[in-house]
Amino acid sequence: MPSKPRTWRPSHLPAVDKSVQEYDHRRGSSRARGYTTAWEKAAAAHKREHPLCLGCQAVGELRAVEVVDHVVPHRGDMSVFWHRDLWQSACRWHHDVIKPRLEAMRDRGEIGAAELWLDSQPARRLTIQLRPTPV
Repeated sequence: MPSKPRTWRPSHLPAVDKSVQEYDHRRGSSRARGYTTAWEKAAAAHKREHPLCLGCQAVGELRAVEVVDHVVPHRGDMSVFWHRDLWQSACRWHHDVIKPRLEAMRDRGEIGAAELWLDSQPARRLTIQLRPTPV
């Protein structure tokens, strides 16, 4: 039976699992980043007011909200974290697949903050391009 060839990693780099542990340690726990009981209550209220994924609605689909997303990444800034006008409803797929791509595009200067909304033109384009076909 064929086996996977061994991968080579330079000796001066830490093991992958060690890198992940170090990143998690630097990042802090979700509670330390502001995702407290107060956030859970506010997010639940937002989900009740906006029950459908914004990205799915933008392409004519209806999917229930699973995640309240910060349109502009707060990166620890609590004034941005609690700015409710910059929250959007997202399904897990839009949050985990489309939003990171939009943020990377913004970090490269390809789009502005207004295009981080899941109903923006770049988000709709990515959704249509990357959406898995239904079975």
